[in-house]
Amino acid sequence: MSTKSRRSGLTMGMRMLLFSSLLLVALPWLGYRYIDEMKDFLLQGQQDAQLLAAKAIATVLNGRTELFYLADENADLSLDRSALHVYPLQNPIEVDGYTGDWADLKEQAKKFGSKSVVYDRTDGLWRPVAFDLLLGQYRKYVYALVQVRDENIVYRNPKYRRLDHSDHVRLEFSRQDGSAGRFILITEGEGQVSVYEMSADWKFPLTGQPVYALTGVWREHSGGYDLELRLPAAWLGAQPEMMIQVVNVDSDVERVIDSIVATLKKDEDGKLNPLITRSAELDRIVQGLGAAEESICVVDSYRRIRGLYGNASDAALCSRKDTISGDLVDDALDGTSSVTRYKNSVGESIIVAAYPVYAEDEVMGAVLVEKNSSHILSMQRESLLQIIVATLIVFLVAISGLMLFAAWLSYRIRKLQKEASRAIDDKGRVVAGELSADHDSADEIGQLSRDISSLLSRLKSYTGFLESVPRTLRHEILNPVNTISMSLQKIEVDAGNRVLLNSARNATQQLEMIVQGLTEAAHIEEALLQDEYVRFDLAAMVNEYVENSRLKHGDSRIHYRGPVSGLYVKGSDLRIAQLLDKLKDNALEFSNEESEIRFELIRRDDRAEISITNSGPAIAEDVEGVLFSGMVSSRPGTQDRPHLGIGLFIANRIAEQHQATLKLCNLDSGEGVKVSLVLPLSN
Repeated sequence: MSTKSRRSGLTMGMRMLLFSSLLLVALPWLGYRYIDEMKDFLLQGQQDAQLLAAKAIATVLNGRTELFYLADENADLSLDRSALHVYPLQNPIEVDGYTGDWADLKEQAKKFGSKSVVYDRTDGLWRPVAFDLLLGQYRKYVYALVQVRDENIVYRNPKYRRLDHSDHVRLEFSRQDGSAGRFILITEGEGQVSVYEMSADWKFPLTGQPVYALTGVWREHSGGYDLELRLPAAWLGAQPEMMIQVVNVDSDVERVIDSIVATLKKDEDGKLNPLITRSAELDRIVQGLGAAEESICVVDSYRRIRGLYGNASDAALCSRKDTISGDLVDDALDGTSSVTRYKNSVGESIIVAAYPVYAEDEVMGAVLVEKNSSHILSMQRESLLQIIVATLIVFLVAISGLMLFAAWLSYRIRKLQKEASRAIDDKGRVVAGELSADHDSADEIGQLSRDISSLLSRLKSYTGFLESVPRTLRHEILNPVNTISMSLQKIEVDAGNRVLLNSARNATQQLEMIVQGLTEAAHIEEALLQDEYVRFDLAAMVNEYVENSRLKHGDSRIHYRGPVSGLYVKGSDLRIAQLLDKLKDNALEFSNEESEIRFELIRRDDRAEISITNSGPAIAEDVEGVLFSGMVSSRPGTQDRPHLGIGLFIANRIAEQHQATLKLCNLDSGEGVKVSLVLPLSN
């Protein structure tokens, strides 16, 4: 077996540690399983006890029909089904026409639309108005919110004596003495409405004097209007009844009633909607039967809340809703008792039991008893905590130690990594020959730091040598080149050796150009750092540069297209000109004779783009991505000029220093090259 194979296996100590860890994990798991079964047993006992409590309350309420407002055998059941629910309010409503006070009840609003039309002058030709209704009671006042959807609101014109010539809302209810109260709420615009008691035909007021005890505010919105009103609860009878009608007038010229939508259907003419309020007597009975930590909710046969105790108003089954959904209520109203358990929003286990309430042999309601079983879960948690606390402490100590050790190692490694990454700059130059992080540590990280320092020291020495090569070459090569040039000038030229002398001169010129290129590339970084950046007109500079290039080269095929001024950038205009020199030289060398070399300047949002296009050979695919790297060229080998690829390298460095982008690509036709320089504009 090899050494590598032996190292990959688990040692005896590691096996013992793993086995011990499994035992430590198994012990609390076994304890948890035992306590979990005990919890289920206790919860089942709690469910049985809670169902007995619901049965006891239902037994007390059996036969108490007056507490549920059930219709007797001679009453109209359709009216009872159309009853309007009056919700108990925690705070008084500010009657201002705004709906913010009704936020908790908005989803309980009752909707009335096409099925509630009692009059339609157009016989369905036009869509009638629709409205949503909410009713609430706080102490001695009943509040209403009527939200009407009406595309065309016609307000009252005071020159008309009749009050049915504009949009308005009618309120009709039965008084304490059994007489009918008819009131109209009308307005000439947004704000406080005028309230008048009306005759039976709803055309004229009885006295002509406004009624101030019934108040309302009208607010118009894009889809219609909202009406918020308040009336004294004492006006309503012992068996309160009320009907609300929304009257729509579409034309402010004809001013005739087009449609009426009411809370009671047309076939119930002459009747009113029963108002369902919480029974005070039922609340008193439920509160007397309730126990601590229990919530009780009583509903009638229409699933309407009739009585509450404890926190039932905050429970899932009794959350300020007109009806209570759920299988428990369905089973209870079908005459079947049931109990269930569920998790609330915070994860607590809630037990709810339901039991039917009877009137003789008919189910007239249901009792729901809810209790939080958190005390059972609390006992479970305490027992479980006692079992696992020792193991948890051991795990915490071990994990904390490992985490601290890992954090310490991670900190040292990050520190070493940051210092190592800063040792070499973005251009690949070594700027630090030794690392100080953990240099004197005796562990593996310290050894790694010393090894990296040794590598950096050798690399810095080598790169220093490479950086000195261009300067050394320039000094060492130019001296013999100058000597050769001077000697060639002194040699007597005749017809026989003139060709050889010209060839020697060309060779010396190429050597001078090579040395000049290497020196320029070696010093470009230092030169760029010393440049001063100013804001200058790029368009004017490029325009002038192209004109000077045409004069310098005597070449009429160099053209410029773009603005002559008005595009400002921040940078060094001399460096941009140097960059353009490199690109222009490439374009001249690669272009076909007599073909156009086009300089173009355009603005793209917050950037300026200079492009130089020439016709000629395309760039080979194998060098297209590395032309800016330096010492790479795509020129054919037959050219007389040296081609080290340094020009594009220098141009790219100047572009990067100006936060610009330099791109080079073949033309779509495959017979030319386009170079693009994109610079950020200066604000």
